[in-house]
Amino acid sequence: MPMNGATITEMLDELGFTRNSIVETILVTSSNDGSLNPAPMGVIRLDDEILEIRAFKTSKTHVNLSNGGQASINIVNNPMLFLATAFKDEIKAQPNICEEMSLEEAEVSILVEVLERKEHSDLQVSYMTRPLKIDIKRRRPLVFSRGRARAVEAVIHATRIKVFKAEGLSKDVDALKTRFDRCINTVKHVSSADSEEYMVVEKLVSMMEGWGTKR
Repeated sequence: MPMNGATITEMLDELGFTRNSIVETILVTSSNDGSLNPAPMGVIRLDDEILEIRAFKTSKTHVNLSNGGQASINIVNNPMLFLATAFKDEIKAQPNICEEMSLEEAEVSILVEVLERKEHSDLQVSYMTRPLKIDIKRRRPLVFSRGRARAVEAVIHATRIKVFKAEGLSKDVDALKTRFDRCINTVKHVSSADSEEYMVVEKLVSMMEGWGTKR
């Protein structure tokens, strides 16, 4: 049974979904053949109950969301999961997906229904969604890590660099490379060489060189 509006509003508030702010999540969507696709995705809370998802038109996420239905917004704190789901063609190990399209390692999973779609830009489409169920899996707090945060940010920048490079948007690529470099430098300054976030950024640098995009 879908949750009522008051409960949704209260839980989104407690989880830190401030209005008109982008939070980074891993979104799981389903294709027509039933296969599931996890991918990093920014989510914006527009009002009490509406969560906006902006997907690139070239992405499988856009194709899946365009069919309507449901999706799962997963809150995670592990940069390895962002890396793996962002670059499935280069990272073999993928996260396990449980019932209702939730990630096994998610701290919170939010099952949403797609309400409508709108054109956002030449490259992106906005999907308006409403939570049906919010499942809080982890109740113990984690320390804040600049390294983990910057590693996730580096993954997000890298996904856009790849898209913009394919579109021939060299100025946008250069601007993102500057932000990407700042993330790499922070991770290498505050995180140990055997940490997950350090390994993530090392892999990203190697992958970008393979795309012909050097730091």
